Amino acid sequence: MPHASTRQVLASSTSSIITDDFANGKSFHSTSNTEKNVKNLARDTRMAGRRRFYKTVDVKPMPPPWEDVEDDLSVENPISAGVDGTNSATNISLLKPTKNSMKYSLTPKSSSSSTGMQWYGVTLDGRLLKTPLGTTLSAPSLPLALAIASEWDHQDTSIKPAQMPLMTLVCTVLDQFTIPAVRDKTIEDLLRYLRNDTTCYWADATEDRILQRKQSKHWESLHKWAECELTGLGAKPAVATGAGEGMVMSRLRESKPFAGLPHPDDLLKNAKTFLEGCDAWTLAAMQTVTMDAKSFLVGMAVVRGVDGWIDVFDEKGAKRKKNPFLKDAKKAVMASRVEEEFQIENWGLVEGGHDYDRLNCSIQIHAATCLLESIAFTNATSNAE
Repeated sequence: MPHASTRQVLASSTSSIITDDFANGKSFHSTSNTEKNVKNLARDTRMAGRRRFYKTVDVKPMPPPWEDVEDDLSVENPISAGVDGTNSATNISLLKPTKNSMKYSLTPKSSSSSTGMQWYGVTLDGRLLKTPLGTTLSAPSLPLALAIASEWDHQDTSIKPAQMPLMTLVCTVLDQFTIPAVRDKTIEDLLRYLRNDTTCYWADATEDRILQRKQSKHWESLHKWAECELTGLGAKPAVATGAGEGMVMSRLRESKPFAGLPHPDDLLKNAKTFLEGCDAWTLAAMQTVTMDAKSFLVGMAVVRGVDGWIDVFDEKGAKRKKNPFLKDAKKAVMASRVEEEFQIENWGLVEGGHDYDRLNCSIQIHAATCLLESIAFTNATSNAE
């Protein structure tokens, strides 16, 4: 599984990140034994599905993406949807972000400054890899760059972008989440998920006691965490019990300007404030988890779980609610698939359907978690020095 290999690279690279190799201009070097005789093919923007055309995957220090890179050798990115002059993707901006917007959006909020960060790029046979819009693909974290390099090195015979979730996510951050209009639209979409959050629609225990029990197991602690003012959204989410109540509560009416559950105003306000304070990396990870889980609350808990929130008392004696997904993306995947897994238990698994959905959900959530953990680890070690 792709996410398994990236997490292995992340774990193996943490011990070497504090060495001086990269500071002295040295780079990670990986050569495929199975493709030593492969020849470089002519550049082709339709890279997806092509045979592997490179021998060596490398990582080297780079300037930030908002600074010009003097390098004439580059490799086109295999992701072309929406940026090849066609209508092959929706909600994709073809505008290149400005240097100022990139600097503001891409500087991790947990970093003390943008000037002290070391960025890393990925090269194929010495040529820098670029994003679909032509920006040099670089990351503010050595473990993250190594994980992307590992994805490329694991393309044995043909290039399959679907098997490179971290590369796809980083390209999306650099090309899309650095544009203010895309950022605003993303925040609007995520708030729409909150109004119809999957974890807020519970089964009626009198109609389906087993499903209701499973929902309580995976969602009750999540709602208690969200209700906590110190760690979550500071208000209790509205919950509909049973299909009938769900339809009535989410119906659009004159007293409610939008369709969806009638969450408290404080909850919606705090959710918007949280999203507006996210950097591009966090917002992209938030979108990835929320869309796969169909739940804003699951997405926020996964993102905040990387922060390391723990069950402690603050200065006033108030107790923080422990994040249910603290350092554990697997629990988030299980919480995202309660109803789907319940249906599989009852009616069986459809091969080519349920199994793909289960795998994709796990890959996307683990990729988002790996991205945030890599950046958080790098910032923690940099700030400690």
